Amino acid sequence: MSGLGKAVALGRINLLRQVRDRSDLFFVFVLPTILIFALGLQFGSSGRARLGIVAPAGDPSAEALVTTIAEDPTRFDVRVIADRETLTSQVERGQLEGGLVIPDGFDGALRGSDQVEIEYLGTIDSLTIGLRAPLEAAVERLGAITTAARVSVAEDLGSWDEAEAAATDRYASVPGIEVHVTQVGQEGMFAGFSQFTFGASTMLVMFTFLTSMTAAGRLVTTKQLGLSRRMTATPTSTWTIIGGEALGRYLVALLQAAFIVLVTAIVFNVSWGDPLTAGALVAMFALVSAAAALLVGAVARNPDQASSLGVFLGLALGALGGCMIPFQVMPSVMQSLARFIPHSWALLGLQETIRDGTGIEAALPNLAVLAVFAAVLLALATWRFRRSITG
Repeated sequence: MSGLGKAVALGRINLLRQVRDRSDLFFVFVLPTILIFALGLQFGSSGRARLGIVAPAGDPSAEALVTTIAEDPTRFDVRVIADRETLTSQVERGQLEGGLVIPDGFDGALRGSDQVEIEYLGTIDSLTIGLRAPLEAAVERLGAITTAARVSVAEDLGSWDEAEAAATDRYASVPGIEVHVTQVGQEGMFAGFSQFTFGASTMLVMFTFLTSMTAAGRLVTTKQLGLSRRMTATPTSTWTIIGGEALGRYLVALLQAAFIVLVTAIVFNVSWGDPLTAGALVAMFALVSAAAALLVGAVARNPDQASSLGVFLGLALGALGGCMIPFQVMPSVMQSLARFIPHSWALLGLQETIRDGTGIEAALPNLAVLAVFAAVLLALATWRFRRSITG
């Protein structure tokens, strides 16, 4: 078997050891999924308020009002609710930001001469209060069309259907008051992200590195058992052994990253942007993670020390690199410090790709910095691990 074949075999063995260890399955597969789901529920936002609507089925006027409210996809996430009791319960529990109850016989009531009432349900918080304005605007639009149609019918200028259609067509052309809105300040940190995307990107970076670091303990075990030294007595070069061990850590990192990408894309509908750009960033950061794990495994004297050091570095660097505290809200000093941590370069590159849809050209600076981190860590790890094998 060639040196490359032996290195690949060693990498495959290390990957199988990681997968077959049941104690690691929870931290590799279950815990990241739980955290992404929890972060999405707690902090994530699609940018739209959840509005429940109870409307009579088959009522054309009710359907027109619902369509008007839902026309702006950035404002409301409209959900049809079966009855008022269910709507009230969901608003009270915070499952919906607000609710609208359109009464039965709504279309027929509009065709008559009496006042028609629509019920709005909401709590007293500021978000719910802020939702009233666009809802009232939609209702006022319908009210203006209804008034014009009623006047036309009363003056025998046509049937209700003809008058309503004419009023609807001419509503937008009637001069009125136009409000120009100017946004000041910067967008929020979650702007451009779906509910689970922001948490998915942070957890991918943190767990890719953290899982690689936990695998460093197995490298120490290999050294303690003398397996690496005994392999040098066979027709296997030191470089092949080092390459196989590094490949094993790299495959573990890629496994963790690939799992998070696939699960979030399938289960949480997370879009990772341009596949080439996102894939390159993930692959390069996985290389950084593997090099760091190899260095810790080469330096540590026992598996417990490697595990403790790996977890500490994984959590500390993850926090400083923006995985726990969003980079956007860090003080300027912390943001400057984060530039010396590979996590921030991987995370900001991924988030820019997700939010702005940028291509590989925009990510080249991030990839270059990650490549430097990987090269330096691999050089140190190779030098230290080679010393531990050859003495």
